Amino acid sequence: MKIILLLACLAVAVSANTQEQWKSFKQTHQKSYRSLIEERLRYQIFSDNLENIEKHNAKFEQGLITYKQGVNQFADWTEEEFIAFLKLNGPAQKAKSVEVFESIQDAPLTQDWRSSGAVTPIKDQGSCVSSWSFSATGALEGQNKMKIGRLVSLSEQNLIDCSGSYGNEGCNGGSMTSAFEYVKDHGIMAEATYPYEEVQGECRFTNESRVILKSSGYVDIKKDSEYELIQALGTVGPISVAVHASPSLQFYGYGIFNEVQCPHHDLNLGLLAIGYEKDHIVLKNSWGIYWGEGGYVKFQRNKNLCGIASMASYPKL
Repeated sequence: MKIILLLACLAVAVSANTQEQWKSFKQTHQKSYRSLIEERLRYQIFSDNLENIEKHNAKFEQGLITYKQGVNQFADWTEEEFIAFLKLNGPAQKAKSVEVFESIQDAPLTQDWRSSGAVTPIKDQGSCVSSWSFSATGALEGQNKMKIGRLVSLSEQNLIDCSGSYGNEGCNGGSMTSAFEYVKDHGIMAEATYPYEEVQGECRFTNESRVILKSSGYVDIKKDSEYELIQALGTVGPISVAVHASPSLQFYGYGIFNEVQCPHHDLNLGLLAIGYEKDHIVLKNSWGIYWGEGGYVKFQRNKNLCGIASMASYPKL
């Protein structure tokens, strides 16, 4: 009888803890639902995800895995919904302005372009499937900082609305190299002039006098060569990369991400490589500051993890 009562008390305590975290989650991420039925459904998804996160973190505490998970804006999403949120298109077709990277100096042992002022603060793509545009602007922003000595936040919305003829599909995916091709031909405006709206709209690029920069093309890094990626990242600046974002990335919190089941193909998420240490590469995401390490993730090095070196490039200015 005492055991039954103890188990009942534990169940009540766990339920109360989950409900408290649910309340905090909704407040933090400004979640609201269309009906009580939908809220109950989302609560059940949240509860299941929370249980899995806690199981994962128990293994982390035991030293069995190298990264911890956390509750973020995706905590009321199913795995299927998260996967649907991920999409890239293939690289630019018939690109005429591409070169292949050749290192001319050795990369330093460590690098972090944030310390050089070449990385803008973390941005948030929201519900728009537009990671490709954020990766592209990040690489352009970094190269522009190297060129003019000033960091200017560039417009993802400009790319989302205006680069469709280059193979991009706005909030339904695109590619960084196609974005670089567009910027070569048309230029790109500042974020302050052409702010992010989280949906694709009519192109409002009408005045070239507002162009911040034009690229002269872009540079591809040798496919699947993490060594070449590090050489470029260490010497050139932030690099656009694509990865296969497995469901394990949905709740990444901190630590060194190392998903053994993550393939090198089916790349579906654009990120910005901004630095590295001996054992990991630091990547800037576009999912806001509540995901990962304040918006960043660390990928284990020397494995081409999730295809990080399979589609890497940067623009030339």
